[in-house]
Amino acid sequence: MNEAYRGWTVRRRLLALMVGMMALGIALTGVLSFALQFRSLDERVQADLEQEVQEVQAFAQSGPLRDGEPYTDAEALLFAFLRSSIASSNEAFLALVDGEPLFQSTGERDFDVAHDDVLALVGRTDVGPGRAVIDTVDTQGTTLTVMMADVQLPEEERWATFVVAIDTGTLTGQIWRRVWTYAGVGLASLALAGALAHVVLGRLLRPLRELQEATAHITTEDLSRRVEVSGETDITDLALRFNGMLDRIEEGVQMQRQFLDDAAHELRTPLTILRGNAELLRADDPEDVRATRTLMLDEVDRMQRLVDDLLMLARAQRQDFLRPVDADVTELAVECMERLTALGERQWRLAAHAEGRMTLDRHRLIQAVVQLAANAVKFSEPGSIVELATEWVGEEDPQHARAVKGGARRAPRYLALSVSDHGTGIPESEQDRVFERFGRAEAASSVEGSGLGLAIVSAIAEAHGGAVGVDSVDGLGSRFTMWIPATGAREEDGQVGPAERDRTGSLTTGG
Repeated sequence: MNEAYRGWTVRRRLLALMVGMMALGIALTGVLSFALQFRSLDERVQADLEQEVQEVQAFAQSGPLRDGEPYTDAEALLFAFLRSSIASSNEAFLALVDGEPLFQSTGERDFDVAHDDVLALVGRTDVGPGRAVIDTVDTQGTTLTVMMADVQLPEEERWATFVVAIDTGTLTGQIWRRVWTYAGVGLASLALAGALAHVVLGRLLRPLRELQEATAHITTEDLSRRVEVSGETDITDLALRFNGMLDRIEEGVQMQRQFLDDAAHELRTPLTILRGNAELLRADDPEDVRATRTLMLDEVDRMQRLVDDLLMLARAQRQDFLRPVDADVTELAVECMERLTALGERQWRLAAHAEGRMTLDRHRLIQAVVQLAANAVKFSEPGSIVELATEWVGEEDPQHARAVKGGARRAPRYLALSVSDHGTGIPESEQDRVFERFGRAEAASSVEGSGLGLAIVSAIAEAHGGAVGVDSVDGLGSRFTMWIPATGAREEDGQVGPAERDRTGSLTTGG
């Protein structure tokens, strides 16, 4: 039995539980209800029997035409009472004097109160003087509840008995018919409720079945299976969370595959160079050994930088990639500028218009700004102007909508960090791909680099919930901007730092 139960589905178990609870509720309601009805019937029959006997006793004290005088003749008393009393359809009266039935109530009934079974019951029942005894007898296809009362008058020497019989079998049968009707209606209700519950549970638990099927078909090679979700219940919420988990797993697997593909693709060239030079190396030629050694070390350094960049992009998806702290945005701009001036001989300018504090990862943002500045140095001439600017971007600023469109999390305002140069610029047709991994403009093909720098900048911005964009004109220069949601930002008077502010509100240093 236990083994069979373990094979039940959740739907079947819930259906059995619901139907069982409903059946228990219907049964308890019926038992209590009809038990009260049977008890009420017994009490009512008892009260009716006692009432009739009390009426005979009262009648004996001052019956009609007696002018207030009590009866002295039992036969006359019982005749007068039966003549003036009307029994109900389930009730009958019988008067006996010295054990002989003399009178009975009139009317049509399904039973005869003077039947031999009733007389036999009266004959074998010991009714003492002034007492009344209640008993039952099965007769004529029914059950009669009979009260036998002794009628004793002061001057009467004869023994008289007053009998009241009520057809409790018929009354009980009426209740039992209601019991069976209730049982039939209850079973029909259970069947209907069970059918409806079967359909409803099927719809409610459908995400679980699809979840089961999805888990059976999901492999490391195919993570595309999802559970169709409709409605809003705890089960659909579970399905949504399962789909979200699969999204994250699929994204992680794709990242791993991309990492392996990128590493295999980019490391193939330096490895080929290393192998080729090692095969052509003339060990007996010291000059050739020195030149080959220098070339091989350069290639190893290039592979190391490539691997570091790839690992950086892989870590960018981890939750511990960022370590946010409360930072002063003006001091952040000054720290960035202190590092930029060592990148190359340029006219470095700082326009720190944003003042205040906000929560961010200071080291990661400095890394992103340095990467943008290094990119600007690669594609601009010595002595040209490279500017780092910071400003707050509110909802009324066109940049706000551009940040949201670029994928930034919605916020009342953003911290915009931008690096501008007057270099070669990027053709409009190639601007969308410069933030992709190994995505480089055609003009940059001759410039050293892995093509991962701007992808790292984009990853750092996205980790902050922000976005990055570029404005560029081919041949005139480019402006790269990061928009970072101002989480926990607050306005305050900022301290500029060691450089002086010029008349235009910018900080200027020489390179």
